Amino acid sequence: MKAKWPNAMSGQVQVLPQTINFVLPDDRHLPSGGNLYNEKLIQALLQLGQSVEIMSFPEYHKVIQADKAGIYGVDSLFVEEMHKLLKYSPKKAFSFFIMHHLQSLFPPKGIDAEQYFLQAEAPVLRFFDVFLLTSEFSKAYLLEKKMEGHMMVVEPAYSVVDVPSSSLSKPLKAIMVANVVERKGILSFLEQLAYLSKAEDDFMINIIGRTDMEPAYYQSCQKLVQSSSLKSKVHFSGEMEHHEVLQQYSLHHLFVSAAQMETFGMAIQEAKSCGLPLLLCKGGFTERHLLKGKGLISPNIFKLAGNFIELCRNDRLMREYWQSAKVARTSSQPYQWEQAAAFFLNLFRDFYI
Repeated sequence: MKAKWPNAMSGQVQVLPQTINFVLPDDRHLPSGGNLYNEKLIQALLQLGQSVEIMSFPEYHKVIQADKAGIYGVDSLFVEEMHKLLKYSPKKAFSFFIMHHLQSLFPPKGIDAEQYFLQAEAPVLRFFDVFLLTSEFSKAYLLEKKMEGHMMVVEPAYSVVDVPSSSLSKPLKAIMVANVVERKGILSFLEQLAYLSKAEDDFMINIIGRTDMEPAYYQSCQKLVQSSSLKSKVHFSGEMEHHEVLQQYSLHHLFVSAAQMETFGMAIQEAKSCGLPLLLCKGGFTERHLLKGKGLISPNIFKLAGNFIELCRNDRLMREYWQSAKVARTSSQPYQWEQAAAFFLNLFRDFYI
């Protein structure tokens, strides 16, 4: 059933009398979909008049030890640290789990996903009775894993972004917005692109995101680019402020994501709202973005690279996707963060009060 978003300005929303404490990482200001979701939701809650505080994990540890009454939302980045708290059974401290990503969804090579979930994640998830999820995909995953508890799905908000649009011309300018880490699939995509592309293929790819999270992986990406035909075609721009990323969309023709697992994909949604056609790899929630967007979904990274080359060489096909994406953008209905925050509060009140 489709959620009916409350109008935050119509008086339908009642804030909670208690403060909501968000337990967030110290690097919460660095670019990531999870950090952006937390920041925007908290800002919207404050605008609605809800009392909100941010605390560190060590502070939360003390809260659980003392069983201090209150509401605490814990970011999924703290799964490993949460094992220290499993020996406690708080009665007054009410905690909910904010799920952005779980390692078992796309584990590193050599790690069995099911075993990792059972040993590292399931005990932590059972500590919580309530889950804040960003998509129905995440809810389905937890239900598949037999997790119990109240599940609140509050998708990230979006706006139909009014940005000046570049004209469609050569070279084909593609943008990837992702931190350069293994699970984003960037190296595999570039390897296939180097294999499939020819010198006369006229394209440029701009990769925006942190390069310091997995230094060895980034160095492998750079080594590949510098030693192949991609040298003059692929550029790593590093991290940018969110408003700068939004401006970058207007300078490109196509959004590409090589991630094979996204619990939501906020950058994909932003690119779509800016009118860019999408070239995505199947996995998690990604294909849902094409229900009301325009572009191609690829079953694997090899096919993703092949589809990119096809769009580069086939001007007619690329123009069709380009024009369709513009039409889809103008027909989209905005969903603001104040609405998301109001929906969160209404859901929360259903079982907390």
